[in-house]
This record gives sequence, structure tokens and C-alpha cells, in this order.
Amino acid sequence: MQKKTNHYFVVTAPGFEKICAQELIALGIQPTNMVRGGIEFEGGLHELYQANLWLRSASRILVRLGEVAARDFPILFQRLSRLPWGRFVKPEMSYEIRATSHGSRLNHTGRIAEVCGAAISRVLGKESLGVDPLQKIYLRMNDNRCQVSIDSSGEHLHRRGYRQVRVAAPLRETLAAGCLLACGYDGLSPLLDMMTGSGTFAIEAALIALRRAPGRERRFAFMDWPKYRPGLWQQLLVEAQREEKPSISSPILAVDNNPKAIAAAQKNLEVIGLDGVVQLSCGNMQQLQPQFPSGLMICNPPYGERLGKNASLKSLYHDLGRVYGNDFATWQGAIVCPESELIKTTGLSFFPLLRFTNGGIKVALLEKS
Repeated sequence: MQKKTNHYFVVTAPGFEKICAQELIALGIQPTNMVRGGIEFEGGLHELYQANLWLRSASRILVRLGEVAARDFPILFQRLSRLPWGRFVKPEMSYEIRATSHGSRLNHTGRIAEVCGAAISRVLGKESLGVDPLQKIYLRMNDNRCQVSIDSSGEHLHRRGYRQVRVAAPLRETLAAGCLLACGYDGLSPLLDMMTGSGTFAIEAALIALRRAPGRERRFAFMDWPKYRPGLWQQLLVEAQREEKPSISSPILAVDNNPKAIAAAQKNLEVIGLDGVVQLSCGNMQQLQPQFPSGLMICNPPYGERLGKNASLKSLYHDLGRVYGNDFATWQGAIVCPESELIKTTGLSFFPLLRFTNGGIKVALLEKS
């Protein structure tokens, strides 16, 4: 019997496409195409479950249900009614339909979603209650063609489940993991998270160093599909557990001068079961001294736009330059911040590894030359 092949689309934050594609390849999944904001691949349920379980830099994973051409709503209804909705939506399941439209005669997104809901009701024999939707459905109308996608992930994949306490201007878990991967971090050398905040860089580094699957503790939308295979999912969890290391190979250090940030990081580490894996300390970065000859030092410092303009920021970045350029000169150094005058205050040369948006602000992952 031939294995069922689906077309999948991994949604990423723009800028992280190559990083995510490399993750897929490491899982033995070959990308078929890469566009801004995502990667396409093909496979069965095994590949879909595996990607949701293991991808660190992905936002969500969609199944391409089908594509139909339509220039009016009656035709759209007829053709959407022919799609195999029963493979992904149960009759009693609530769902949410999100529609966009560009360059098409059908440009009323609310009406497009309404017609899709009617088509699903016709196929399944029951209308969604629309309360606490378990399933998200995405319609993309472009040039009079409607692409239909089913979300397999549920909550955004950055929701690992550990960030119970946060401090100002946190970096999303998927962005932090992607930055670490872009720096080549694999857990074999020491890591210093210099302004740890709620501990996101340090925790994601620990997950990488332990080879722990980031999705092992959470639920996914595919678990509510009619043809969900719990045995396959359990098999993948067992395989992931076998692959996990009992301890980290090199130290992970996390420092912040705010006691509340350290307390938040400590709580988050406890939630995910990494208490004691990361070495937390409260102190000023200006007083840091390297405990090892080399490693990766990374930070996400304040950059004005997020926390209000502050005259002391130039002084802070000047100190960053001293720490990166003098005290830790032999270390690999990376900073997440805008490519602005502030980074020039460090007096060091940096080159961009990634460019992306954090909280609506254009930033870059900059590596010390």
C-alpha cells in the first residue's frame, strides 16, 4: 500500500527560513521549496508529527488541504465542498476560519470565511459552534484561486509551556532558539546569556544541549483530527527520549542585574524541569570575568524603542563593547539589537547573521567580527 503523501508548509518568522530548513534536513526531511516566511515539504503523518515535535525555530505547520479556482461565491462554495474536510475536522469540532484576499474578485474576507463554513457544514452535516475553536483553517485568496490550509500545531510553537513568569521585552522562544542555531550552538561549548531576563536564551540553549525535543510536553491540533495516530506519536516520544542526553556537556551561565529577572528565570527553569542545569547569578555584566577560554556569549539588550528612550543606553552599549572586545575577546559574541547608532557605540565591528522583527521592531542577530 502506497504511503499517503501530504503537502506541508512550515511557517517561520521572516529571516529564519534557512535555519528552519536546516532543522528539517537534520530530521531527514527534505524541503521542496523555500519562500519568505516558510518552507514547503512533503510527507506522511510521521514527518508531520516529527516536525511539530522537534522544530525549534518554526512558528506553526500547515497542511495544504487543496486549492480551488473561483470568481464568484457560488462556485467557491461548490468547490470547497469537494475538499476532504473529514480527514481533519470532526463533525462536533469547533473551528475558526481566517481568510485573506489579494488580487481577486472575491475580496470580502468575512464572506469568504462564511462560505467556507457553509461548505464544511454541508460535508460534515453540522455547523461549528465557534466556541473555543480546536482547529484553525486558513484561506488565502490570490488571483482568483483559493488555497486552503489546515493548522496542525494548535497554539503557536513558541509556546513550549515553560515561560510562566516573564519580564519586560522578552524574546520569543522560537526566535531565541533560531538565533542560537544561527550561531552554530550545539551545546558542546560554554554559553553565557549575559542579560538573561526571564531566561529564554539560557533555557533554549539547555534544550539544545540536552537534545530535548521542544514539543514533548505540549498538545497539538493534530491530536484532535479524526485520523490521529496516538501510537505513532508515542513511538516518536519514546525515540526522542532515547536521544536525550542525561546532562549538558558544557556549562550554561545566565546573568542579570535585576533580582526579579533572576527569580523569573529560576521559576521558568523549575517549570520545565531544568532546575540546576543553568547556572543563574545576579550581577552586573561590567564585572563579569571569563571562567573558560572560549564559548558563545549572547544577549538581547534593551534598545530604546522597547523600554523607552534612555540616555544611559549609549553607556550600556559602550560597556558591552568593552566586555565583548576585551574581557571576552576570545569568545564568540552575538547581540540581538537594531542596526543603529547604538551598536556603533560598542566600538566593535559586527556582521549580521540574521535580520528579523522582534515586537514590531527591525533587529538583527549581530556577530562580533
